Amino acid sequence: MNKTIELLKLAIMAEQDGYHHYLTASAITTDKKAREVFKSLAHDEELHRQTLLDGIAAYSQNRKWSIDKIKGRSKISSSGKSPIFSDEFVKRIKDKHYEMSALSIGILLEQSSIEFYVKMKNSTKDVKLKTLLSVLVVWEKKHLEALVKQQKLFMSAYWEKARFQPF
Repeated sequence: MNKTIELLKLAIMAEQDGYHHYLTASAITTDKKAREVFKSLAHDEELHRQTLLDGIAAYSQNRKWSIDKIKGRSKISSSGKSPIFSDEFVKRIKDKHYEMSALSIGILLEQSSIEFYVKMKNSTKDVKLKTLLSVLVVWEKKHLEALVKQQKLFMSAYWEKARFQPF
C-alpha cells in the first residue's frame, strides 16, 4: 500500500504541473478560443489531481474509492479543423511564440503522463488503481491528440511567417 500511495503522490505532482502550465497559458494567450481550451485543460488536470488525492485518502483509511467524477468528463477533443485556436489566430501566428511553446510543453507533459500512468498501471495489482490509470491514460491521450493536431496545423504557417524556413 505504501508503494501505491507514493505512486499516487508522484501522479499528483504531474497533474499539478499540467494544471499550472495550462492555467498560465490561458492567462497569457490573446486568443479567446485558446483561453477557454487551456482553462478546460487546467480543469481536467485539477479533476485528476483531486481524484488522486481522494485515492490517497481512501488507501490511507482503507475505504472504498470512487473515480466516477472523472469518467468520460473531458471536454477536450481533437475534432474540427483547429481544436485549440481560432482560425483568426493563424493569421497572426508569426508573433505567437509563447503559444507555440505552450503547445510543445503541453505535448511533453501529456506524453510524460501517459508513459507514467501506463508504467504505473503495469506495476500494480490493485484493480481500482488499474481502472483509474486506464481512465487517466484515455483522458491524457485526448489532450495529447488535440495538442499534436493543433501543433501540426500551425507548424508550417508559423515557420514560414516567423521566417524559420530559408525558402
